[in-house]
Amino acid sequence: MSRPQRVLDSQIDEAARAVFLAQGPAAPLHDIAKRLGISQAALLHRVGTKEALMSRALRPVPPSALALLAPGPSRDASVEDQLLAALLHHRDFLRQRVPWLFVLHYSMLGGARAVRTDTPPPVALREALTTWLSRVKRAGLADVASPKVVAEALCGALEARCFNAHVGGATYAPGEDATVLRQLIRVLVVPPTTLARAAKKPPKRTAR
Repeated sequence: MSRPQRVLDSQIDEAARAVFLAQGPAAPLHDIAKRLGISQAALLHRVGTKEALMSRALRPVPPSALALLAPGPSRDASVEDQLLAALLHHRDFLRQRVPWLFVLHYSMLGGARAVRTDTPPPVALREALTTWLSRVKRAGLADVASPKVVAEALCGALEARCFNAHVGGATYAPGEDATVLRQLIRVLVVPPTTLARAAKKPPKRTAR
């Protein structure tokens, strides 16, 4: 008689996420075990407690956009396009993770304790974006008055849109993300060509 196939940790996490997101933090372990095709006792033997499973399945992870920002700005594409690509990548990351945070927040774990990490994901992204914008400024690829402030403005705007969309749908975050973010980038990050044109423009004569 062949032994039953062992359920992988990744399968347990995936099943737990699906059930918790569908039913909230009060979802019974029985439903997760049923989804996996194992008994509740077997599931508890693997995960310890429901809280431990929830924390593991919905745990915060570093933003995947960090890998895009790490190499620094490229001269083969505009700063605007590179920045927009990184922000839209992070938008997709947030759309997946925001529902997880809501479940953790309303669970017995509590959001603050459940998502405690050495460097919280939002802070990690702001630090990486600040470094990237600082390199843009040093290389003369664009004028960035304060990389740290610009990073905060861009991340804050993106997070607000993702949280609002999760709570109230598209009406809570009107407009296309790409359009809104591109316009914001153009306000906060000025390319050298724009600065050069402004410098060459003759001053207006005042009427006497």
